[in-house]
Amino acid sequence: MEQYSAIPYVATLLNCMMWVLYGLPAVHPHSMLVITINGTGMAIQLTYVALFLLYSAGAARRKVLLLLAAEVAFVGAVAAMVLTLAHSHGKRSMVVGVLCVLFGTGMYAAPLAVMVRACMLAAVVWCRRWLSASLFFLFHSLVD
Repeated sequence: MEQYSAIPYVATLLNCMMWVLYGLPAVHPHSMLVITINGTGMAIQLTYVALFLLYSAGAARRKVLLLLAAEVAFVGAVAAMVLTLAHSHGKRSMVVGVLCVLFGTGMYAAPLAVMVRACMLAAVVWCRRWLSASLFFLFHSLVD
């Protein structure tokens, strides 16, 4: 378990929790599909994180538990602030929607952090070469 990282799953869980908040009728009416899809995603990610917590020990378990507590506190604080300070559906949707886009980007970037960490290990020297080449072609295709 020492080389396995739960960060992508925790990041995806945060993204799903934010989208469930976005889909609430008080924030963005008529978004039951958003709640359904991301509620299912939350259940799947919670299963992955629970399995990680079951089989991990020590510092890794504490780190993930602290991240989970911080995520739940953050989503609760965002919900409380948005529901009390933003007085229209448009404002609530905008604030939570922008946060959802930011955390969605983080969700897709989280596996890259794991890949960069793996490429820094001496055991995967070939990874640096392939990662550099693929990033070069990716950015080249985005520029064109």
